[in-house]
Amino acid sequence: MKRVITWFLIVFIVVAVATKIVLLNVPQEPPLIHDGKYIVLFHTEARCVTCTKMEFLIKKVLKEQKHNDLDLLLVEYDMPKNKELVERFHVGATAIILMEQANGKTFRSCDISTEAWNLIRNSNDFVEMLQTKLSEFYEQTRHQ
Repeated sequence: MKRVITWFLIVFIVVAVATKIVLLNVPQEPPLIHDGKYIVLFHTEARCVTCTKMEFLIKKVLKEQKHNDLDLLLVEYDMPKNKELVERFHVGATAIILMEQANGKTFRSCDISTEAWNLIRNSNDFVEMLQTKLSEFYEQTRHQ
Protein backbone atom coordinates (compact mmCIF):
# COMPACT_ATOMS: atom_id res chain seq x y z
CA MET A 1 0.00 0.00 0.00
CA LYS A 2 2.86 2.40 0.83
CA ARG A 3 4.40 1.78 -2.59
CA VAL A 4 1.16 2.64 -4.36
CA ILE A 5 0.84 5.88 -2.43
CA THR A 6 4.52 6.71 -3.01
CA TRP A 7 4.23 6.11 -6.76
CA PHE A 8 1.02 8.10 -6.91
CA LEU A 9 2.68 11.06 -5.20
CA ILE A 10 5.72 10.87 -7.46
CA VAL A 11 3.54 10.79 -10.59
CA PHE A 12 1.43 13.66 -9.24
CA ILE A 13 4.51 15.81 -8.59
CA VAL A 14 6.03 15.05 -12.00
CA VAL A 15 2.77 15.91 -13.77
CA ALA A 16 2.37 19.14 -11.77
CA VAL A 17 5.94 20.27 -12.52
CA ALA A 18 5.66 19.34 -16.20
CA THR A 19 2.36 21.22 -16.50
CA LYS A 20 3.87 24.33 -14.91
CA ILE A 21 6.89 24.21 -17.23
CA VAL A 22 4.65 23.89 -20.29
CA LEU A 23 2.38 26.74 -19.16
CA LEU A 24 5.34 29.05 -18.58
CA ASN A 25 6.73 28.35 -22.03
CA VAL A 26 3.51 28.56 -24.03
CA PRO A 27 3.35 31.93 -25.77
CA GLN A 28 0.72 34.11 -24.16
CA GLU A 29 -0.67 37.42 -25.25
CA PRO A 30 0.17 40.36 -23.00
CA PRO A 31 -2.85 41.94 -21.33
CA LEU A 32 -4.70 44.47 -23.42
CA ILE A 33 -5.02 47.68 -21.46
CA HIS A 34 -7.66 50.05 -22.75
CA ASP A 35 -7.36 53.80 -22.41
CA GLY A 36 -8.36 54.92 -18.94
CA LYS A 37 -7.20 55.32 -15.36
CA TYR A 38 -6.02 52.35 -13.33
CA ILE A 39 -4.68 51.22 -10.03
CA VAL A 40 -2.28 48.48 -11.09
CA LEU A 41 -1.49 45.93 -8.39
CA PHE A 42 1.52 43.83 -9.34
CA HIS A 43 1.70 40.53 -7.44
CA THR A 44 3.03 37.02 -7.86
CA GLU A 45 0.98 34.10 -9.06
CA ALA A 46 1.08 32.68 -5.52
CA ARG A 47 -0.61 35.40 -3.47
CA CYS A 48 0.60 36.30 0.02
CA VAL A 49 -1.55 37.64 2.86
CA THR A 50 -0.22 41.19 2.46
CA CYS A 51 -0.95 41.26 -1.27
CA THR A 52 -4.46 39.96 -0.69
CA LYS A 53 -5.00 42.62 1.99
CA MET A 54 -3.80 45.34 -0.40
CA GLU A 55 -6.26 44.15 -3.03
CA PHE A 56 -9.10 44.08 -0.50
CA LEU A 57 -8.36 47.63 0.70
CA ILE A 58 -8.00 48.97 -2.85
CA LYS A 59 -11.39 47.50 -3.75
CA LYS A 60 -12.86 49.03 -0.60
CA VAL A 61 -11.56 52.47 -1.57
CA LEU A 62 -12.82 52.07 -5.14
CA LYS A 63 -16.32 51.29 -3.87
CA GLU A 64 -16.30 54.42 -1.70
CA GLN A 65 -14.42 56.60 -4.20
CA LYS A 66 -16.18 59.46 -5.95
CA HIS A 67 -14.28 58.71 -9.17
CA ASN A 68 -16.07 55.93 -11.00
CA ASP A 69 -13.80 55.84 -14.04
CA LEU A 70 -10.90 54.19 -12.19
CA ASP A 71 -10.34 50.44 -12.51
CA LEU A 72 -8.21 47.93 -10.64
CA LEU A 73 -5.82 45.96 -12.84
CA LEU A 74 -4.22 42.86 -11.29
CA VAL A 75 -0.93 41.88 -12.94
CA GLU A 76 1.12 38.80 -12.07
CA TYR A 77 4.65 40.13 -12.36
CA ASP A 78 6.17 36.64 -12.49
CA MET A 79 4.34 35.63 -15.67
CA PRO A 80 6.12 35.96 -19.03
CA LYS A 81 3.07 37.54 -20.69
CA ASN A 82 3.41 40.55 -18.35
CA LYS A 83 7.13 41.13 -19.00
CA GLU A 84 6.60 44.39 -20.90
CA LEU A 85 4.53 45.94 -18.10
CA VAL A 86 6.95 44.72 -15.44
CA GLU A 87 9.90 46.25 -17.30
CA ARG A 88 8.03 49.49 -18.01
CA PHE A 89 7.40 50.08 -14.30
CA HIS A 90 10.59 48.40 -12.99
CA VAL A 91 8.64 45.96 -10.82
CA GLY A 92 10.41 43.22 -8.88
CA ALA A 93 8.05 42.82 -5.93
CA THR A 94 4.44 43.54 -5.05
CA ALA A 95 3.81 47.09 -6.26
CA ILE A 96 0.98 49.57 -6.67
CA ILE A 97 1.06 51.96 -9.61
CA LEU A 98 -1.50 54.63 -10.45
CA MET A 99 -1.60 54.82 -14.23
CA GLU A 100 -3.40 56.71 -16.95
CA GLN A 101 -3.44 55.20 -20.42
CA ALA A 102 -4.22 57.32 -23.49
CA ASN A 103 -3.98 56.37 -27.16
CA GLY A 104 -2.59 52.96 -26.22
CA LYS A 105 0.35 54.41 -24.27
CA THR A 106 1.03 55.26 -20.65
CA PHE A 107 0.22 58.95 -20.40
CA ARG A 108 1.43 59.24 -16.81
CA SER A 109 1.95 57.10 -13.74
CA CYS A 110 2.68 57.32 -10.04
CA ASP A 111 4.35 54.56 -8.00
CA ILE A 112 2.87 54.45 -4.49
CA SER A 113 4.48 51.13 -3.51
CA THR A 114 6.73 52.53 -0.80
CA GLU A 115 3.87 54.29 0.96
CA ALA A 116 1.68 51.21 0.59
CA TRP A 117 4.26 48.90 2.14
CA ASN A 118 4.93 51.34 4.98
CA LEU A 119 1.23 51.63 5.87
CA ILE A 120 -0.23 48.19 5.12
CA ARG A 121 -0.09 47.12 8.79
CA ASN A 122 -2.70 49.77 9.62
CA SER A 123 -5.69 49.49 7.29
CA ASN A 124 -7.03 52.96 8.12
CA ASP A 125 -3.67 54.62 7.34
CA PHE A 126 -3.39 52.64 4.10
CA VAL A 127 -6.91 53.65 3.01
CA GLU A 128 -6.28 57.31 3.90
CA MET A 129 -3.00 57.33 1.94
CA LEU A 130 -4.66 55.72 -1.09
CA GLN A 131 -7.54 58.20 -1.04
CA THR A 132 -5.07 61.10 -0.83
CA LYS A 133 -2.94 59.75 -3.69
CA LEU A 134 -6.03 59.19 -5.84
CA SER A 135 -7.23 62.74 -5.19
CA GLU A 136 -3.81 64.10 -6.16
CA PHE A 137 -3.80 61.90 -9.27
CA TYR A 138 -7.22 63.22 -10.36
CA GLU A 139 -6.28 66.81 -9.51
CA GLN A 140 -3.30 66.54 -11.90
CA THR A 141 -5.62 65.29 -14.63
CA ARG A 142 -7.91 68.30 -14.27
CA HIS A 143 -4.99 70.71 -14.63
CA GLN A 144 -3.50 69.15 -17.76
